[in-house]
Amino acid sequence: MSRSSRTLDALPSLLVLLLLVVAANASAQDWGDESDDWGAPSSPAPRASSAEAPAPDGPGWSFKTGLGFTHDPTSVLLNFELPYRFDRWVSVAPKIQVGLEEDITIVAPTVNVGVRIPDMPGRGLDRLHPYGFVGMGFAVIEDDGEPNDKRSAGFLVDVGAGLEYQLSPSVFLDSQMTFNFLPKRTQDERFFFAWQIVGLRFAF
Repeated sequence: MSRSSRTLDALPSLLVLLLLVVAANASAQDWGDESDDWGAPSSPAPRASSAEAPAPDGPGWSFKTGLGFTHDPTSVLLNFELPYRFDRWVSVAPKIQVGLEEDITIVAPTVNVGVRIPDMPGRGLDRLHPYGFVGMGFAVIEDDGEPNDKRSAGFLVDVGAGLEYQLSPSVFLDSQMTFNFLPKRTQDERFFFAWQIVGLRFAF
């Protein structure tokens, strides 16, 4: 096995470890913060003002990244997004899916419109936020195993859904599935599935 293949095989484990370390650190810093009502002690404490604890799901920018896989073609998935939230419900986000495998490379940038449910019924579900999105862009697929045309690009429409779990006022654990449709066959593909198994969103 080549050095590049060994590096690629180790990449998912390293990224998962990094995500878990960041999430644990963020949770440890923010979960028990007195400015956060969730982590407040049982004894009475002064409630923080809205300026000290801004609503995490209000208007503003976020950065989201995650790790998973694509299927048909199969590859390791790296997902990056920069969502801007207009309110608690609606957001728009440039997104790029990168799939890496020994012979396959997928690069799929899109712009997505998302709708999120900010409040689930029941006190125990306050931290869960389901969402859906739809967007369009293009995909570049490169297959080193092809004898002739190794790379092609085509128009892409993506539809997906996900679930966030709020770790702190500004950090969210995330998982999402994306269904990518290629209306015009691209590198002999009309569709590929992507599952970001674990990810993090940081609200600014």
